[in-house]
Amino acid sequence: MFHPIGSQPPSVYWRRRLVVVAAGVLLVVLIVLTANALGGSDGRASTAPSSSPSRVAPTSRAAAAPATSATTSRSTGAKSQSSAAATTRSTTAPIGRCTAQALAVVAAVGQPAYKVGQDPLLQLQVTNTSTRPCVQDLADAQVELRVYNGESRVWGSHDCKTQPGTLDRTLSPNVAVKVAISWTGRSSQKGCKGTRQQVGAGSYTLYALLGGHMGKAAQFSIS
Repeated sequence: MFHPIGSQPPSVYWRRRLVVVAAGVLLVVLIVLTANALGGSDGRASTAPSSSPSRVAPTSRAAAAPATSATTSRSTGAKSQSSAAATTRSTTAPIGRCTAQALAVVAAVGQPAYKVGQDPLLQLQVTNTSTRPCVQDLADAQVELRVYNGESRVWGSHDCKTQPGTLDRTLSPNVAVKVAISWTGRSSQKGCKGTRQQVGAGSYTLYALLGGHMGKAAQFSIS
């Protein structure tokens, strides 16, 4: 081994041996470097996923929070709207009919004295004495006026004709509403019987009825 045998000079054989040894050493060095390079790359790749979730997790939680808040806000808004609707329904209940006990009916005249031949203005005045509005029919069939001279019945608004139909009015509390009739000053009888005559001078009493309930009378004179 240390004394090469051959036809070439020994120096040639030594150089060949050195080349082979150098090539072997170089090959070993390349293998070691390649292994280190591959090992370092695997290490960096394995650490990246472990750090990535730690950065992403807070972002996902932060994004979820507004969604919960929005849901709560919409839910609260729905409750508020539902409550407002219920309140509106409770405050817009239908207005009921007036009762006789809740109404104050009074007879009234346009002026206390008239001349013979004038047409006295006769009125029924009704006031809702309750604390809530109510609906009352003020059509001709419900409103009746009667004129008396002492104990004698002189005239009645339903004697000759009654207009059909209804006339519902909403009566606010403590607000007087009047229904007026212009009387010709001529007498009449029930069923429009007999001859109608011009009444003479004297003192007269006006009675007002609403739905058959008589109110307070009023006095007037004709001269």
